[in-house]
Amino acid sequence: MNTRKICFSRIIGAMFRNVSLLASALLLSPMVAHAAAVTLAWDANTEDDLAGYKIHYGTASHSYSQSIDVGDVTEYTLEDLDDGVTYYLAATAYDDAANESGYSVELVHTTTNPNNNPAIPSVPNSSASGYTQTNYTFSTTASDPDGDALEFQYDWDDGSTSDWGASSQIHAWAAVGNFCVKAQAKDPNGALSGWSDCKSITITENTHTIDNQPPIANAGPDQTANEGAVVKLKGNNSSDPDGSIAAFLWSQISGPPVHISNSGDIEANFTSPNVVAPGETLVFELIVTDNKGLQATDSCSVYVTREAVTDSDGDGVPDDQDDFPYDMDEYLDTDDDGYGNNADTDDDNDGMPDTWELLYGLDPLKDDAAADPDGDEISNINEYNLGSEPNYNESNFAPDPPQLLNPGNDETVGLTPLLETDEFYDPNINDVHSQTQWKIIRVHDGSRVFDVTTNSSLTALKVPKLILEADTDYSWQVKFIDNQGTASQWSEAGYFTTEFLEQDSDGNGVLDHQEVATTIDLDGDGIMDRNQEDIKCVATETGDFKVGIRVREDEYADSIMSIQSETPADTDLLFSAQDGPNFLAFGLIHFKLAVKEPGDEVLVTIYLSKAAYDDGIWYKYDPVNAEWFDYSDYTSFSADRKTVELILTDGGFGDADGIANGVIVDPLALRTATDHSSGSDSFVEDIAENLDPTGMCFISSADSRPSDRQAPSLWSGIRSRELSIVFILMMFAYIGIEISLRIIRHRKIGRKTSLMEGWRKS
Repeated sequence: MNTRKICFSRIIGAMFRNVSLLASALLLSPMVAHAAAVTLAWDANTEDDLAGYKIHYGTASHSYSQSIDVGDVTEYTLEDLDDGVTYYLAATAYDDAANESGYSVELVHTTTNPNNNPAIPSVPNSSASGYTQTNYTFSTTASDPDGDALEFQYDWDDGSTSDWGASSQIHAWAAVGNFCVKAQAKDPNGALSGWSDCKSITITENTHTIDNQPPIANAGPDQTANEGAVVKLKGNNSSDPDGSIAAFLWSQISGPPVHISNSGDIEANFTSPNVVAPGETLVFELIVTDNKGLQATDSCSVYVTREAVTDSDGDGVPDDQDDFPYDMDEYLDTDDDGYGNNADTDDDNDGMPDTWELLYGLDPLKDDAAADPDGDEISNINEYNLGSEPNYNESNFAPDPPQLLNPGNDETVGLTPLLETDEFYDPNINDVHSQTQWKIIRVHDGSRVFDVTTNSSLTALKVPKLILEADTDYSWQVKFIDNQGTASQWSEAGYFTTEFLEQDSDGNGVLDHQEVATTIDLDGDGIMDRNQEDIKCVATETGDFKVGIRVREDEYADSIMSIQSETPADTDLLFSAQDGPNFLAFGLIHFKLAVKEPGDEVLVTIYLSKAAYDDGIWYKYDPVNAEWFDYSDYTSFSADRKTVELILTDGGFGDADGIANGVIVDPLALRTATDHSSGSDSFVEDIAENLDPTGMCFISSADSRPSDRQAPSLWSGIRSRELSIVFILMMFAYIGIEISLRIIRHRKIGRKTSLMEGWRKS
């Protein structure tokens, strides 16, 4: 404000209705401030009935177009005067009866138009790190108290400064190091701002040798505009064939000079100058820089005419350049949403309010939602949604928790339901979905029955066989893990109930259609297997084979809970996978084994009624990731290949439920390199006449495997029917000896009790 304090020499007294107003002595005390204003001071009148004073002023001597009643004061600041205008001022006094004196001595004052320094620019906005010999774009903003257009200069901290120019400028460093980039503003009168705060950038050696195609610059078509019109320069059709465009820079090549607004943006604008009739041509150049530093140029011409233009709303913008030709308060709609920039709180419609973008030095007229100026892999729009700062590098953010899609809450499902989630989302734009953790909990006792982390099945997973029980309530949750190893929160719990299936009518753990005949006695103990609790037998889905699993209760193993057979076709077993099986003579066998304590290791023995071919290898199947694993390092055949031992660990390798929970769920198969099922040759040699000559039988037992137990040997299958016969003969011998001893004892004491009665009572 340009303020000057001046004083009237005297308020001249005059007689009105016999009331005299006497003026006091003049005081003169100049005082300068900022803006077009003047402070007036005068000596007070001495009349007892003095009521106040009036100030009178105008732009001609003794011709006062304006009057202000200032009340009973002796100093007053007259504001809102025009710059560079000469004013003529006088004062009058008035009493309680409204009698008014004549004018005081007239004062003359000319206002001035001072120039003020621009404000300090914002911290330059750019990447926090980079490479040598690579172009990086820096941008800043600043305001001017006088509303002047500003130019900017950058100090690159490498011994060089930029030319005065646009608010966005490009620089590349030749040497490595940490550099402090600052910006300074200048108005057209040469007034300078102070330097901005530093923007730190760390430059490292560029060791990359990557072929890069240059970008394609497109400055848009030539245009025609009238004097005073706002002309838009558009580089929207520029492109880069193998990357992205990182920077735009508009400049004027020829023609009457104009000021280009937003010269560092994809769209810039200027106001057409006054030209000589009938018109003049202005030429503009666009320089585009791709993300690897290569540049390209293009130019366009604007022909400015002196033809009469229509400005319907009188806002100074011709109708043909005015987005709102009948609204004097609006002329521009940057995002074409129907709301002028003055009323629109998000001028570029990028989801970030203009006030927020200005606060952090972003461009409210440019859609920069996807940009990442601080290089923390979090886009501007994500920074806004997270409440973080777009020009501050935060640490890695966790992915969003998954949303459970299928099965729906409280839905009834089968025993192998498909679990599905929504897609992965991470605020860090370069983070990807790396792993997914799935867990299922039995509701009635809170037991975790399934807990696996997958590297493939990331948003959909089919629960393996034998994990779930029929007619049971379960809850399930999922969490996502990104490639930085950062996990999301668990999803909200979903709930489902498994169906009540009638496939196992007798509840013995074998499906009805896979039950063996009541005449099957795989362990050869003279008792049909269907009548025994310690053995479970199944008829395989592939071929006319039988599989039996037997468990002996001891310190570690508890029981075989169930057994199922599955064809390769039903499982999609991925035979083409590397190291996968070639042929499965009896398909895939699933069994569920209970151990004494979670984490126990057991030894499972499978007895073959017929010797396996020499090329037979035991394989494990991973139903979670649909992969096969050669299990031969954990198995051992006997010399006659009629017996094989397998080492299993609850929660370890081969346990499909993925957790040490006291239950081992084991899918396995015997693989052969060639198909032995066709032709005259059978899969195994026939050695047992009392068994189905066309079939194949397996008997398996599970027992403890203490920590000091030796690894299984080729002779571990020595537990065969021959040992059973020896054991029976030893029992008969023991009974015979016991009977003989009792006979002798009875004879000595003279008892008449029958021998067998005495033995029975004992």
